[in-house]
Amino acid sequence: MEDTDRNESEEHDCEQEIEKSTVSDETHQEKHNGSAKTTADPFYVRLLFTPLDFVSMAFLFITLVPIRMVAAFIALTLAWAVSFIGLTNIDQTVPVSGWRKPLQWISCFLGRICCRCCGFSVTITGTQVSRSVAPVLVVAPHSSFFDALAIFWTGLPFIVNREENKNLLFIGKCVQFAQAIFVSRERKESREECKEEIKRRVNSKQPWEQFLIFPEGTTSNRKALMSFKPGGFLPGKPVQPVLIRYHLKHDTVSWTWDQPHGFIACFMYTMCQLRNKVELEFLPPYEPSEPEQMDPVLFASNVRREMSDALGIPLCDMSYEDIKNEYSKKKKQ
Repeated sequence: MEDTDRNESEEHDCEQEIEKSTVSDETHQEKHNGSAKTTADPFYVRLLFTPLDFVSMAFLFITLVPIRMVAAFIALTLAWAVSFIGLTNIDQTVPVSGWRKPLQWISCFLGRICCRCCGFSVTITGTQVSRSVAPVLVVAPHSSFFDALAIFWTGLPFIVNREENKNLLFIGKCVQFAQAIFVSRERKESREECKEEIKRRVNSKQPWEQFLIFPEGTTSNRKALMSFKPGGFLPGKPVQPVLIRYHLKHDTVSWTWDQPHGFIACFMYTMCQLRNKVELEFLPPYEPSEPEQMDPVLFASNVRREMSDALGIPLCDMSYEDIKNEYSKKKKQ
């Protein structure tokens, strides 16, 4: 009963914070070391750069960013070529093996190079366990497309990806070769097939890689942990929580609902930083109880609470649909 009251209270608080964001931007902004100090609204991002910051970014844009972009393009092209070769006559119903496995390792290494070309310096805390101990990796909080770096630093586990990303230039082949499960959110049949494929692979005795999920299903500014979707918890197997912590002067990486800058600005602001420190923290594996094995929603909720405690941030029980509806209303106003 206490947990139910707590969840309702947190959801109410979260909704109140979002409503407040439409009243006045001044209530959200406060200059603090050149960045925006926000309230608990998990979707609000404002960047307040000082003149010195702009000078620094302009200098790096002229001197370092071109080198980074050329290096990233070369690495991405090589990853595409490696993936294209590896996909030749491949059977996606079984794990990659034989001569294709070293190609996957090369693809993973090239992915790390692309991340480093964006200025990311990744440190690892804790220990990643093997698939036999925890076949599922649960990564949160999810705040950016840059979070994909977790895939390369966990050994290229398979993920769930949108069907439309399958044919993206360069990236599409790489995602296919990583044996992602593609799903169309619009088709119920596709969503059900995705769930069954997750359970099949996770429960299989074949040497599949671990399954990595971003269970929130949406992005935030990491000031609260969103609701977890139960998909990755359906198999009822042990999971290992993985926390993403960005140690940044300015939150250039967040790409969420309430911010004036879009994808390109987010990408370029990040590229124009000399160094972007990020930490991946592996928590101890979470072994589900019998009730949790039978109830993936309960399983997901308990893992989420443990991750929230480790992060020291509150829970926000708004779903992707709730958030989308809320901000759709704001755009019409």
